[in-house]
Amino acid sequence: MVKDVRRRTGRYEEDRRGSRLAEVEALASPRRAETSLAIAGIVTGLGYECVNAALVTEDGRTVLRVMIDSLGGIDLGDCEKVSRVVERFLDNDAAGELGGRYYLEVSSPGVERPLFTPADYERFRGREARLRTHEPVEGRKTHVGFIRASDSTSVTLETERGTATIAFETVARASLVFRGLESRRPEKKRGPTKQDVKQENKANKEHEEEH
Repeated sequence: MVKDVRRRTGRYEEDRRGSRLAEVEALASPRRAETSLAIAGIVTGLGYECVNAALVTEDGRTVLRVMIDSLGGIDLGDCEKVSRVVERFLDNDAAGELGGRYYLEVSSPGVERPLFTPADYERFRGREARLRTHEPVEGRKTHVGFIRASDSTSVTLETERGTATIAFETVARASLVFRGLESRRPEKKRGPTKQDVKQENKANKEHEEEH
């Protein structure tokens, strides 16, 4: 096994070389689902929140992406810690489940945290989110608004155009919106009003009478 550990946008990766790549579609198998649940349990046992664990195809390669979070935030050391434990689990208990060659990538969700499950939308009710749908919903594929309600099948956003209810089955990807670094527009300086001028003249007159 050849290991390539490097930091790329806060991510920790391992290049695992072996037999032929497994088809990503095989993730639907019950054993693959069990592997994902087991990884989530490992992450939780280490004291982190498992935001997501999924096998995806990216730039022609297979990536096992594990996303973790904690109240104090995530740094490279946290990613390395989780990666070592997950690696041991895959080598010992799930050696054949992911095919041969894949990348193990452990990262934090970042400030624009992805939303994956109905529970995520309920948890972040009141926050601003950005959703991208597979097909146009109410004439557009991108929807930005505040999460006002959600259930097991859909989420309702309050957007600039009004409210929009979007079924989860139509959502391609979704995340929170971070606007903490946006600059505020400076307020325009207003000129003196008639009342301001009147008060200033009155004060000047009183000053002259005293002297």
